[in-house]
Amino acid sequence: MKQLAKRVLLLHSSNDMYGASRIVLQVIDILIKAKYEVHVILPYKGVLNKIITDKGASCSTCNLGVFRKKYLNLKGLYNRFLKIKKAKNHISNYIDKHHIDLLYTSTSVIISGALAAKRRGIPNISHIHEIPTANKSYEIFIGLFVRYFSKKVIVVSNSVAKHWQPYLKKNQLLKVYNGIIFPLTKTPDITKRKIGQDITVTSIARLTPSKGHKYFIEAAKELLILNNQYQFLIVGDTFPGYESYEEELKTLVIENDLHEKIHFLGYRTDIEAILAKSDLLFHSSITPDSLPTVLFEAIKMKVPLAATELAGAVEILDNGNCGLLLPLNNAKKTAELINDYIKDEKLMMSNIEKAIEYTDQHFSPTQFEKNILDIFKITLTSK
Repeated sequence: MKQLAKRVLLLHSSNDMYGASRIVLQVIDILIKAKYEVHVILPYKGVLNKIITDKGASCSTCNLGVFRKKYLNLKGLYNRFLKIKKAKNHISNYIDKHHIDLLYTSTSVIISGALAAKRRGIPNISHIHEIPTANKSYEIFIGLFVRYFSKKVIVVSNSVAKHWQPYLKKNQLLKVYNGIIFPLTKTPDITKRKIGQDITVTSIARLTPSKGHKYFIEAAKELLILNNQYQFLIVGDTFPGYESYEEELKTLVIENDLHEKIHFLGYRTDIEAILAKSDLLFHSSITPDSLPTVLFEAIKMKVPLAATELAGAVEILDNGNCGLLLPLNNAKKTAELINDYIKDEKLMMSNIEKAIEYTDQHFSPTQFEKNILDIFKITLTSK
């Protein structure tokens, strides 16, 4: 009897250390531990290549024709058609050469892999982290594509499940909360965090319009009217092709004479050190964010949390029991709520302790590992 082969090819849409990439690394660890032979293809070279090979997986790069909304124009669609066709052929050949048994596609913006898997007759698992907005045609296309080219579809939160379920088959969708692994480092005491008079409010997110940095800046301006002891840190870089948005943000800060109070730190790897100096993490997304991983990093560092009342942030903050939920499109009200919250140190401490307990209960790495392995096993045995 032929033994079950365990050769898995993972595709990921970026090469960075933001939330979805961290989950990919966790999945790689789980599969290697379970004796899978793991292959990874990334869209370009970057920080993940060495990390992945050091774990014992094979890692290579290929332009995967990542299908983002910015390509929804005639020129962009033609560009993606050519890139996706080329990537499909590359992945198909890779599947043949390495006798791949299962494809795992991280995020919904990679089309080429699922096409190659279908061509070669192997199952594809899609792991969806995002909730696309603003273009219904794009959403419908991706939803139906995932339906017909995925054996199983993993989603990271209830909000993501609710968004994608109408497009998917019955029993195709599986919600698996990310399992958050906290490094064994000493966390600061919140009561000792404040040194000096400045109150530091931090944003950590990729610089894209959906993350609401303009709203963050608007709220910062209102907060400084209430108390000029605030300072603000914006941590993160942007996708290639979105550089003009970053410049737009910096111009907005200068035009509002906020450059001495709002500081752009760019992409950073010392997130714990930045959080250790922060009095509040404000996640200012203006579109639904599936499950913002940065909130978990802040919880680990015992940093009080504030987030716009959308999607995954509401789940992580347990409907406001673990932090401050804020309105959209009302910077003045948001500033007032943050200012009152900062003053109530007892409430902040209570919320963060609840957040730690809630995270331990609902975002267990042990349960995440079990769920991932079960899905891979079922998909392989039922192919």
